[in-house]
Amino acid sequence: MERRRGAAAAAAIVARVTATAEASIGGRTAPPLELRPIDALGLPLAAVAVWALLGAGADAVALLPLVAAAAAAPALARIDQAERRLPNALTLPLLALATAAAAVRLATGDLSPLVGLACGAALLGMAAVGGMGMGDVKLGAALALAASTLGWLAPVAGLVAAIMLGGVAGGVLLALGRRSLAFGPWLLTGAAVGVALVAAV
Repeated sequence: MERRRGAAAAAAIVARVTATAEASIGGRTAPPLELRPIDALGLPLAAVAVWALLGAGADAVALLPLVAAAAAAPALARIDQAERRLPNALTLPLLALATAAAAVRLATGDLSPLVGLACGAALLGMAAVGGMGMGDVKLGAALALAASTLGWLAPVAGLVAAIMLGGVAGGVLLALGRRSLAFGPWLLTGAAVGVALVAAV
């Protein structure tokens, strides 16, 4: 009997927390992640990333988060473009992996991840004034921390490139009468530019 009461109480708590979470986002829950055949383009993209990073002398600490980001890039770009959201099912694992890689770098005395962290803080500031959503912040922070495993220049160049490219795209859309811009694809493109720049040096 006590176990049943405990289970019922636990179920009630879970229901209450779920209801509160749903209410906090307007009574809607995020739709489940559904991948499409086009998202499989992440596999050859990841293979190219492995080839390029190994050719540039990257180690496993840099390789893992950057290749994971490359693999997820097509799905993230597609979903953000179509639905104006970046699902936690993709952004949070990337953020966790990038944070772990950055922590390894910091443990060896490399302070470059602090620059990646500063880039994430800059994105958070932009979100606070209404410049982007929290999905963009999570993805941007993950990309900046992952890029920082290659040095301080990669996350800075990536963020600058993303803002510049996104700004140009936003200006074009505004001229066409559209006010909504999916920033996720530009974060991904900017990160690729930053990584490619450092790899080419």
